[in-house]
Amino acid sequence: MQKLPLHDEHQKRGARFVTRSGWEIPDHYGDLPSEYHAVRHEVGLIDSSFRGKLKLRGKDRVEFLHGMVTNDIKSHKPGGGCYAAITNAKAKMLSDCRIYCLADSLLLDLEPEVVQKIKQHLDRYIIASDVVLEDLTEKWGLLSLYGPEASNHLIKTLGLAGLPKTEYACLETSVQSRNMIIARNEITGEVGYDLYISTEDLPFFFQKMLAVGARPVGQEALNILRIEAGIPRYDVDMDESHFPMEAGLKERAISYTKGCYIGQETIARTDAMGHMNRFLMGLEVKGEAVPQKSQTILSGERAIGTITSGVRSPTLSKIIALGYVHSDFAKPGTEVSIVVGTEHKPATVVALPFYKRTSKDNP
Repeated sequence: MQKLPLHDEHQKRGARFVTRSGWEIPDHYGDLPSEYHAVRHEVGLIDSSFRGKLKLRGKDRVEFLHGMVTNDIKSHKPGGGCYAAITNAKAKMLSDCRIYCLADSLLLDLEPEVVQKIKQHLDRYIIASDVVLEDLTEKWGLLSLYGPEASNHLIKTLGLAGLPKTEYACLETSVQSRNMIIARNEITGEVGYDLYISTEDLPFFFQKMLAVGARPVGQEALNILRIEAGIPRYDVDMDESHFPMEAGLKERAISYTKGCYIGQETIARTDAMGHMNRFLMGLEVKGEAVPQKSQTILSGERAIGTITSGVRSPTLSKIIALGYVHSDFAKPGTEVSIVVGTEHKPATVVALPFYKRTSKDNP
């Protein structure tokens, strides 16, 4: 079992831990409503140092990665970035990833469950390319600030200016001679920044940000927030059985003009046909029972899909879920039911996201 570099710091603050992909990580700190409230209304600090971090160096890195992912890498200069899927030859998802273009390298941020799989997948195709792949998962930590006050908090705490303005934009900088990469991330539906920092510098930044008002937030609150924002998580809401388009990633993760990449032919053909058999949709569920992964979605007595995630939404004051629904029943407003034990719980198909912020960005 691996522990985060800040494990003892979390323990001092009352963290209750959960195991994920061989890591012991903070699930919550004993007051879930306050953690959730911090991100929706103020600023929350999440330690996601367990996430995978792969760096690509070498003069062929851009050309190489451009041919491995669904989005356009060549169009981004240093300071840019994008979200993408990594697919096999049949266009099924091996992973999703956030990609950041740095001055001399490319950084991939991945779910921890897929790091070794993706590292081996990329290694297999490097062959004669001038590309060096390095796994920085245990060398770099990741602290995330999310919430309406995230920008102001970073400016106040670290004295930074010129923060990334658009999602996936990034900045290489230093604070008191400590290097970091700051990337814009809006997985919670709020303004957010991911700070990639060497593990030895994590305590300095963690304590500094808590000292001026950021509240530590665990993975349970983050899960509620990302479901409200309609963001699927790999290995929970999507996996190797799914096309990126089924998971709602067509607009976010796929370029249809970039040229060839692994899986491109199937994705282009499917787009030309204009049809998918199922789509990841939102569901608003009546009653108090929270749907669980793999529960069946029905239309009448016909099985039309399955649940992938479910939570109670504090903002909406209702039960919400993500699930795959057959395309014939994926129109928002469609009435369905969810099989919970021997009961059928009424639900309504809705468009994603459930929540979208209305406040303006900070400076």
